[in-house]
Amino acid sequence: MTPEYRSTQEFRSWADADVQEPDRLRGLGIAEGQPILPKASDRMEALKAKQILVVDDDPDIREMLATTVARAGFRADTASDGESGWYALCHVAYDLVITDNEMPRLTGLKLIERLRSFSTEPPCILISGNLRGAETISVRLIGRGAVLEKPFTPAALIEKIYGALLYGNGDEP
Repeated sequence: MTPEYRSTQEFRSWADADVQEPDRLRGLGIAEGQPILPKASDRMEALKAKQILVVDDDPDIREMLATTVARAGFRADTASDGESGWYALCHVAYDLVITDNEMPRLTGLKLIERLRSFSTEPPCILISGNLRGAETISVRLIGRGAVLEKPFTPAALIEKIYGALLYGNGDEP
């Protein structure tokens, strides 16, 4: 059983104790010298193979989002509105969806709601410049999602992507 700890120092003490007590590790089925968790760099590299769907009706923003995603090392597909995004989601198993909210035919929030009626996967990032409080709460209640308010930087987008892929919510725990 993992002990509870209140600070980073307490965690380090607990982690160091496990490393220094090989008998305890063997009792957990972990050989001496075997890493307990993959290195952060290994986890980040594994994320690079992820396929992301970008849905936005504005071609310039859609291209900027797809370029940012691709430059970060992910594979990016695009859709020009919510209905096209839904069609893509029905045919490809995406690891993440990034969608604008204000779009013709099907809003980003409605796209996420439709997706969630079938599956809890993949996590979604909803981008909007004018979400009302109730809509923001709706996205949180849908689960495995995050909201990114416009304007945002490419770095903020990448941070949300990693958070969504690692933790399912766009934020670190």
